[in-house]
Amino acid sequence: MGLAMRVIEIECSDPLELGKFWSGVLKAPIGPGTDGVHIASPGDEHSMSLYLVEERASDRPRNRVRLWLNPMQGSLADEVSRLTGLGAVVIEKRWAMESYSLGVVVMADPEGNEFCIESSDREVSEVVKRLEGDSDGPDGSTAEGLSDRVSESFSGIKR
Repeated sequence: MGLAMRVIEIECSDPLELGKFWSGVLKAPIGPGTDGVHIASPGDEHSMSLYLVEERASDRPRNRVRLWLNPMQGSLADEVSRLTGLGAVVIEKRWAMESYSLGVVVMADPEGNEFCIESSDREVSEVVKRLEGDSDGPDGSTAEGLSDRVSESFSGIKR
């Protein structure tokens, strides 16, 4: 027994227009919903989906839920560039290890809903491999110590 996450709902002023943005971000088609638009990866009935609905009570403060996205290919920098091209805005950059460009970028969609993009798994594993091959890191630490710090530091900034 247990629960499975299926949908993340975001209230917004224009579900179809915001749906176009998120469709571009997730590279997934927009589908109809009963009171909004639905964005899900095609062919995978068990994956998470995004559901955008019109604001139900505009006098209520916005929910502070953030989506955390991880690049499947490429890099954090490439995704930030692509998403700003779609209309996202960079709010904050957080670094796990700035000298290795590993971190998280907090962004906002065109309606101000915040979301996070983190370094890809490939980027993290490349840094760990590089550190394991180096005898010393930029701060004089041993490769083994730096490798452990990458894992600890990076997992510490997730959510």
